[in-house]
Amino acid sequence: MGRSVLCESFVEDYLRQLSRKAGVCMGLLIGQPSASGKDYIVHACRITGQDAEESDETQKLNATVASQQALDATRMLPGGMYVMGIFVIHPKNVFQDQTLLSSVKFILMSIKATFDANPLLMGTCDELEKNEKLVLYYSSSSSKTQICKTVSLTAENPAVLPCDWKFVERSSSWHKLNVYFETDEVYPLTQKSDHEQYDTEANLTECARKLKEQLMDAKILFGGEPKCATDTVEPAPANVYLPTSTELTPNETKIEHFKGTMKFDGIVSSQIFIHSQSTFGEAERFIVADIVRSLMSRIQIHCDSLVQTEDTTTQDKITLNELPRRIYFPVRAQGGFPVQFSDYLFPEESVETPVGRIREILDIGVAVRDLNCKVELVPVVKEDERPAEEEEVWRPKNKEEDFEGKLNLPVVGGLVTVIVLLIALLVYYLMK
Repeated sequence: MGRSVLCESFVEDYLRQLSRKAGVCMGLLIGQPSASGKDYIVHACRITGQDAEESDETQKLNATVASQQALDATRMLPGGMYVMGIFVIHPKNVFQDQTLLSSVKFILMSIKATFDANPLLMGTCDELEKNEKLVLYYSSSSSKTQICKTVSLTAENPAVLPCDWKFVERSSSWHKLNVYFETDEVYPLTQKSDHEQYDTEANLTECARKLKEQLMDAKILFGGEPKCATDTVEPAPANVYLPTSTELTPNETKIEHFKGTMKFDGIVSSQIFIHSQSTFGEAERFIVADIVRSLMSRIQIHCDSLVQTEDTTTQDKITLNELPRRIYFPVRAQGGFPVQFSDYLFPEESVETPVGRIREILDIGVAVRDLNCKVELVPVVKEDERPAEEEEVWRPKNKEEDFEGKLNLPVVGGLVTVIVLLIALLVYYLMK
């Protein structure tokens, strides 16, 4: 038996509008898989910049564009939400036209390769998706026929499998789980050779990778207590506790010397939405995915914003990398649909900046008033608090410098005592 998919009815409204305006287009299907085999689709967005021509070069270009948009969209998704496949609006049936079907398979394989190359974005959930992606054909003709099947990506020649698709009003009720995860770790800085500068992205990525390893072994309590992984999830405050090593054996103890270290600290806002039939085990998996994905998204966005130069001058002894803060926005501004996605905002950016980006990547129209920008706040770092390049962080004391401008307290104390005594004697003889 194939997978079963429940899709929100407002997604069908979006597809119907696209079929009237665009005629021929492809897009991303975004939703949440489940262990029960029933998937939930909460959003669809058109892939921009694609070419309708059917040629080998065009196919490669479309796959590249689709993969990049899938990557950008995933950065905006909370843990537990994934790009679960693509939709195709076309007058031809994608499952009957082999050229069109081959193009769709090529795009799905390209998206998979992109996520495999960015594992810390956690763009796939093979445990629940079974390495399958959805393909929804929506006819651009007046019939408005829709057919959905899954494409298995386990083999070089992806197989097409049956799937049951339904548009429904309110496919599920959704629970929101909030977590604030605090990290305060110090990691060694690494470089390929002594003559090269430190690779900022590589070192930040290594920090995220190590945090993921810790989170995989973390204990997550709901309502202050552990929950059975198979129990149905309920709304409750969640807390993440990382494992700590209480003692080290002589074989595990060692001293390492590094030329530099990186302090990786801050508080991450994590917010996931999970359908009412999910389990606490799935909630734990999605919370970990959300924290790791959010950290890696910030790192990639930050490094993409850095100016790439050929400057080989000595780097500052202290370098501050301010990652952007997280903001939230609704999938639907009206209608009471609770699910929210997120974007990231640098301190120097205005709150209007994400509006155009959200429209471009997810095709969601939001206003500034819809953005929740106060969940995370970035502390202001004053420039005069930052040590200069030539300034040492710690300086040994010089005895001569230490004496200048300072009073010798024992000598001063003795002088004060003598003066007080003289004044007392003078008063005594005057009053005598």
